[in-house]
Amino acid sequence: MSPRKQQIMASFNAYRDTLDAHYDQRERVIKCSRDITALSKKIVFALLRITQDTPEAVFKDAAAKHKQVLELFAKMAVELQGSNAMKYNRQATPGIQEYIEAVGLWRFLEHNQLIIKSQVLEGLSRDVDGQLQPLVAVTDEDYLLGISDLPGEVNRYCINSIGKGDRDAVIRCLEFLRTLKEGVSLVLCTRKYRDLEKKVPVLNSSLEKIEKAFYSMSIRENEMQHFSAAPPAEALAMDVDSRTILT
Repeated sequence: MSPRKQQIMASFNAYRDTLDAHYDQRERVIKCSRDITALSKKIVFALLRITQDTPEAVFKDAAAKHKQVLELFAKMAVELQGSNAMKYNRQATPGIQEYIEAVGLWRFLEHNQLIIKSQVLEGLSRDVDGQLQPLVAVTDEDYLLGISDLPGEVNRYCINSIGKGDRDAVIRCLEFLRTLKEGVSLVLCTRKYRDLEKKVPVLNSSLEKIEKAFYSMSIRENEMQHFSAAPPAEALAMDVDSRTILT
């Protein structure tokens, strides 16, 4: 083989090794992101059991799973050093968004607040030489897309609360989603996020469902109060009449 051919083969071998290293690293980030997504979903499912169990038990379970998620983030952080944080952001962002959704639901249930980006970063930080350093970079888009997934979980919590007759929880959900919708609308007025725009219909749908549920709940309560104040015969007649109308 001539020196020229040897030089060409060496160059192609170097390109091959570089691409192989890139794809291997990319696959490791994807795997970590999928594991984080799966475990974050388990946190969400654990939190939604708050209507069936005590808050202390639910938050304790969520905290245990949160520690496992941080271990996965520490593993993924090794692959996202320096410029790789942006290079592989597209592969890492699904897990980051799902994590933000989980801790966002946790913040809402425990403090009735919308989690902010600095709180997300604080939860993802570790102590390095006496200073807290985030394990991974969280972009504004990651944060916005993460909290925009909250309406579906808040809607599930609201429906469960209606089954328990918890009127206050329904009002909290309603106020929370209205505030979230207002904030998302303001963001989209100042800057376009294509993926965020796709999630607005889901937000509107969840808000509409809760508004209808709250309306039905209020009507039912008023009817029950009226029936309890009416004479037995009159209450029975009104009950039959209302059932006929609803049918």
